Amino acid sequence: MKKSRYSLLLALLFMFSLLPLSAVAATAPTETDLKTAPSISKLEIHDDGAGCVWLEVTVQTPANVRNAVDYYENHELGYNQAGYISGIELQFSIDGGEWCESGLNYSPNYEQDDDTWSGIFETSYLDELHVESEVKAHARYYGADADGEPRSSDWSNMLTLNEKADFTAHDWAKAELAEAAALGLIPDCLMDADLTQPITRAEFAAVSVKVYESLTGKKAAPVSVNPFTDTKDPEVLKAYNVGVTNGISATTFEPDTLLNREQAATMLTRVYKKVAIDGGTLETDGSFAAQFKAMFTQPAAFADDANISAWAKDSVYFMNANGIINGIGNNMFAPRAATPAEQAAGYAQATREAALLMATRMVKNLGK
Repeated sequence: MKKSRYSLLLALLFMFSLLPLSAVAATAPTETDLKTAPSISKLEIHDDGAGCVWLEVTVQTPANVRNAVDYYENHELGYNQAGYISGIELQFSIDGGEWCESGLNYSPNYEQDDDTWSGIFETSYLDELHVESEVKAHARYYGADADGEPRSSDWSNMLTLNEKADFTAHDWAKAELAEAAALGLIPDCLMDADLTQPITRAEFAAVSVKVYESLTGKKAAPVSVNPFTDTKDPEVLKAYNVGVTNGISATTFEPDTLLNREQAATMLTRVYKKVAIDGGTLETDGSFAAQFKAMFTQPAAFADDANISAWAKDSVYFMNANGIINGIGNNMFAPRAATPAEQAAGYAQATREAALLMATRMVKNLGK
């Protein structure tokens, strides 16, 4: 009898070992499990070139949801009977339009495991979609409860593709500002700012850092010991460390002081010098004057050339020769305010949008 019981136990253990691990491990899901959302990590637009355009999204199913799926499968309850997953729904908005819904199907271009609810999914063709559309999207599981009533999980995280920046700027600047955004040249301090306003020294330092990083492919780091008593701005400290700007004095930077047009041209020219001239620094700039002037053909002088400061002339004409900064009309450059009346009127102040346009042209015209 004892031997018989022992043999039965071994047989049961053997049969138990043949069960899938998921059937052993799965536990009854809670209401929280049934509301858990998927996670989406990648959103893409696909175009077959024949007029069919669709969205493709990478979906991951959390462990507690996979456990619930295993539980229902191995207890022969079925998705709908159990009130659980029968599909994944994508909710999306195209180019700021109304929110729409679409069921997601496994992409036929990839191998899939239908039991995991993870992988690459796609919508049907979307007539209003094009490859440059701005798309916002999130996803959720849907199904029905035991009475056949619809139920769904919470919504997943939101993904945005081809996000269009909404600028407070003059209409003539918006196309190039969109390029600046696409090139990653708009620093955080200007992301939601009124770009028609004058730009400060600290803000322009942040723009200069973006240009330096774009032209070199290197990330700038702040100087380890801050020499300034009037700012701790990390972008200022990056610009100082890179060598594209210094302070008003040894200990002050004056971050809120506004820039004029010749100062803006000079600071961005320093960025290019730092990139193009080996060994060039602010301190040794004069030693490389001839080498720098050989890099461009001097354009015709502006009508107000006499008002351009001597230290800024090469930079102004370098930027003009390369199509980076232009005059204001009537062959005038407007480098700085030359009279008290011009100072009071804000004449020749560099604006935020103008600085970003210069940065964009600099990367496009002088980048490798």
